[in-house]
Amino acid sequence: MDDQLAQELVKVVQQPEEDTRYVEAFERAFELTKTYAGSAGAQASSIPVVFEKMFELFATGKGRGQA
Repeated sequence: MDDQLAQELVKVVQQPEEDTRYVEAFERAFELTKTYAGSAGAQASSIPVVFEKMFELFATGKGRGQA
């Protein structure tokens, strides 16, 4: 995750009442990550990675490694 995106994530966590596209990205990533975490095949060490990748995908429209 690049620095700007990480800063936006921090803003969303600190001030969730602000209406930005990052709030929606956070909510979508959080819900999917919760679903993954509750699944039988979830690995605890991969949960933060799943959240980070989902947030990046929803915030930018691109997954890691895409131009």
